[in-house]
Amino acid sequence: MNTWPLGRSVRSFTVGAHLREEGVRVRREVEEVIASVGETKKSIVYGTKRMMRPATRGILILLAVASNAWPLVEAGNPVPAFVTPAPMQVAGGPPFFHEEFINSDSSHPMSHVASVGELPDGRLAATWYAGSREGASDVAIYLSTRAPAESAWSRPHAIVTRESASRDLNRYIKKVGNSVIFSDSKGGLWLIYVTVSVGGWSGSSLNLTMSADEGLTWTPSRRLTLSPFFNLSELVKNAPVALSDGGWAVPIYHELAGTFPEVLWLRDATGDFRATKSRMSAGWYGYQPALAPLNAHRALALLREDSSAKRLSIARTENAGETWSPPQPLDLPNPDAGLDALQLRDGRLLLAFNDSTDGRDNLRLAMSADEGRTWERVATVAEEPGADFSYPFLMQTRDGQVHLVYTWHRKAIKHVAFNAAWLDERRNASTR
Repeated sequence: MNTWPLGRSVRSFTVGAHLREEGVRVRREVEEVIASVGETKKSIVYGTKRMMRPATRGILILLAVASNAWPLVEAGNPVPAFVTPAPMQVAGGPPFFHEEFINSDSSHPMSHVASVGELPDGRLAATWYAGSREGASDVAIYLSTRAPAESAWSRPHAIVTRESASRDLNRYIKKVGNSVIFSDSKGGLWLIYVTVSVGGWSGSSLNLTMSADEGLTWTPSRRLTLSPFFNLSELVKNAPVALSDGGWAVPIYHELAGTFPEVLWLRDATGDFRATKSRMSAGWYGYQPALAPLNAHRALALLREDSSAKRLSIARTENAGETWSPPQPLDLPNPDAGLDALQLRDGRLLLAFNDSTDGRDNLRLAMSADEGRTWERVATVAEEPGADFSYPFLMQTRDGQVHLVYTWHRKAIKHVAFNAAWLDERRNASTR
């Protein structure tokens, strides 16, 4: 059951001069939605050109703006704490680094936006979407698994298609997109994924499905209702954080009429689930957050930037995500590209990002030993002029090993595994 809580305190934010700056973007996004429903009676044909009635266009633009001005929802009850893995000093050993393709024999011209999680038995499970091109109707979300003792990933198979999503959700689905996979403490495997019914990615919705048999079968998907205004423009890219009440804090983002970092709160509701969201900030440029808890109540969110500053930014919470500080720029570049970050079991922070202001032709790792205040580049995972190494996703398994999956040339998904000793070795080599 999706619920939008009523009778709770709200904190609204002001939409002012930013609307004037973003007017062109609002119009473009709304017209994209309009174009997808142009066959409705909301249009008039003048010769061979189809045009929108000014009143209808104005209403849609107003609703797009209103969806961004919807107040942040704050629970009246105490906010559950973040669950962080127990600190662990990894036993000494030789540096370890291994890389491989997950879908090296893929027949699809395009593969993009991977995530990876750990199953209860220690196997890895990875998802991504693939098809003829991004946004095409033949794109599907694929799953592959790999046991620690196995030398290769299982043959990928589609777990969500446009047709299956349409059937489950009982609505027309134009395309599917980003997905994030994760396991709960009871052995359930969860998948949050994006669908679009009209327009582009700004017309997206989030959906949830679960597997009780480690990915062999899946429950019918459920659409998450997070806004009363069309319920559009909610996307996901990075991993969730477990909560002390058994729920999850999922970093998500909004792209219609401005970009906003948000948190999706998924909480158990007597065998069902309850979904609400809160906004990290009222800013217009930071989005696609990577959520890294420092302890039960403190966390930071690293943000992708689409402003002219072309710098990563960071926001912080001291109360388990109830409120966030205004995003502050970091001295690290960002070419308006995805990133990910996590706190390692030894307490240090690890960041995977494109170290450039104008391209995605490198993928680097940086570390912070002071809770994200300063960062040190420690390793280059991939680098090639003109290439595309993008959308990194990080995860540390229970044995302390770090796993990174990312898009390779938009053609395949690459998996990299390494240990803390390798990070220290690379760090020491870079400072010589």
